[in-house]
Amino acid sequence: MTELTLEEKERIEAVARHKTGEKPITIYTELGKSRKWFYKWVSRSKTGAKEWYKDHPRTPEHTPNQINDEIEQVVVKIRTELMEKDNDEYRYSFVGAEAIQFHMEKLGYSSSDIPSTSTIKRIIKRNKLRVNKPERYKRVHSKGRYTIIDPKYVDEMHQLDFVGPRHIKGYGPINSLHLKDVVGRQVAGRQYKAKSMGNAMGFLLNYWKQHPIPKYLQVDNGMCFAGDFKHPKSFSRFVRLALYVGIEVVFIAPSKPWMNGTVEEFNKDFARLFWKKERFVNLDDIRRKAPKFFEQQNEFNAWKLRNKNLESINPKRMLPEDFTIDVNKLPLVAGKIHFIRIVDSNGRISVLNEYFHVGKEYIGEYVWATIKSRKQTLTIYYNDEKLQVREIKKFCYKISERIRPHKHSIFNNISGKKV
Repeated sequence: MTELTLEEKERIEAVARHKTGEKPITIYTELGKSRKWFYKWVSRSKTGAKEWYKDHPRTPEHTPNQINDEIEQVVVKIRTELMEKDNDEYRYSFVGAEAIQFHMEKLGYSSSDIPSTSTIKRIIKRNKLRVNKPERYKRVHSKGRYTIIDPKYVDEMHQLDFVGPRHIKGYGPINSLHLKDVVGRQVAGRQYKAKSMGNAMGFLLNYWKQHPIPKYLQVDNGMCFAGDFKHPKSFSRFVRLALYVGIEVVFIAPSKPWMNGTVEEFNKDFARLFWKKERFVNLDDIRRKAPKFFEQQNEFNAWKLRNKNLESINPKRMLPEDFTIDVNKLPLVAGKIHFIRIVDSNGRISVLNEYFHVGKEYIGEYVWATIKSRKQTLTIYYNDEKLQVREIKKFCYKISERIRPHKHSIFNNISGKKV
């Protein structure tokens, strides 16, 4: 039998002490190791491998068409734990082949040891592990020309959406506000009793003190974003706040949630991997548990994009920590507000409680309407069959209040960098 190295002895000792109930921080501190080192070897010990404490060889022990028994056992073990959700590291994780690759990398396996997604799927099938039935989605018969924005940078466009109400037994309704970066795929959120404009603005003001402010913020037409549906040219407090910090708000077409597909995809993951997997007693309880879910989602999304060489929006703008503003007395600042609309049977669209005639030749088509508050115009654009954006109508859009200039002095500017 080969004599154990000092490192191997320390790994075995750490796991043995952990099994006796000793606190992890005491174990890895006394051994002069990191928290990451400790949990790596605790996780490795649970794989079922006979010599789990040994380093993996840097060269693959298998051919492309053949996986050794240890690697197959690891895949089976991870898949099983992902499905059971008993391990805190896997509690809110996806269960597919990519998720298994992600967790194998976290356990310290080299890229040469980690099987391809197709191989992992064969292992799952060969071991008769339970397979989730794919969710059936309604196909959207769209021309794919409803938008004229194609974001390329991290933090260029964010999508924001309220989910709920969902009900906690014995407590009451809960609504969860979710934000997701279209390109960078990072998510954030917070839970509230009500869907309200005040809650949405409070969340964003705190978020922008810790994260970059996007160029575009895309939302639906709910009252918590758009405001009332009675008075023409009614600019909500939400819109005013966005303009104040230099954001162009994009309102998707009414009753077309698939246009907010990035955040809607996350909403489904929130329901499936978090809401249905946990039990909550009140608002404080769900707020205490949710950050772990967001953290695991962000870690996995960052891993999936690790080879994309994405660039961040430049310059990065954030609010200072001491920034305050009365959200009930927001001025109307120069900027742009966008609306995606379907032309109705009379050749019209509705924008902020007013109708504008686009033309009967566009009936049933998606158009893009942009209000420029400083110029006081409303311009209609159409993305034609050749994917060329054409201006088809322009209207005078007289606003009866003073339009203030945009203040760049309120921001902390941070130079952009690759992520």
